[in-house]
Amino acid sequence: MTTETQFTPQMTPNEMSAQDMLCKVLANSIESGAFEKAITIQVEKMIDETAKNVFRSYSDLGKALEEKLTKSFMPSLEKMGDLPSYHEFVSNRLKLAAEKFYNEKLTAVLDKELAEIMSEVPDEMTLSYLVEKLKESKSEDEPEGAISLHISERSHGQFFQIYIDEDENVLEGDCKYDLHLTERSPGYLEIIGLRIRGRKTGEQLTFGTLYGCEKLLFNLYATGGLIHLDQGEDEGDYDVSWDKY
Repeated sequence: MTTETQFTPQMTPNEMSAQDMLCKVLANSIESGAFEKAITIQVEKMIDETAKNVFRSYSDLGKALEEKLTKSFMPSLEKMGDLPSYHEFVSNRLKLAAEKFYNEKLTAVLDKELAEIMSEVPDEMTLSYLVEKLKESKSEDEPEGAISLHISERSHGQFFQIYIDEDENVLEGDCKYDLHLTERSPGYLEIIGLRIRGRKTGEQLTFGTLYGCEKLLFNLYATGGLIHLDQGEDEGDYDVSWDKY
């Protein structure tokens, strides 16, 4: 229950008109500061409401501030666009793993393989030596026989084509070994192209899959070694047959 404040009249209606009462109340209120206080409260309330309206998001100032703040953040957002994608992150990790493998594992394997290459290549490779190596590989199973050897005529003054096969009477184009050579000094040829069983070096031909004469020729090619035509440029001057009887 609300208790109302007891009001005590200060003026007598019989002595004053309503208009005089109003004027006196107003005068008393102004003198006591009540009217000033009421105005102050209303003014402060008006200012507070006005400020709230000014800073609301839908006001002109609010919209302008929102636009300015958005523009100030845009450069940062653009930089965030440069962050690596998931695909790039995975690719970089794979690259690092591959480099680690190359540095720690593959280097040791290659060093070992290169050491074997250098140790297996004689100081001077002669065509006769190569022919004997091919004959040895066949004579283990066959008491007599011959290999195939074709030496093309010199072209452009320095180029040769040599075809060799472990079997007898094999035509040039069907030979297992196809060597393209150039003369570096009289009688000494460098292999500048090599095919083994029709496969070109650098495509499917690698030293890890070769053995015997295949590996010997590849090693010679890889190291830039020379073949000496020790019996000359005529294939008939080389002993390509054997007979154990």
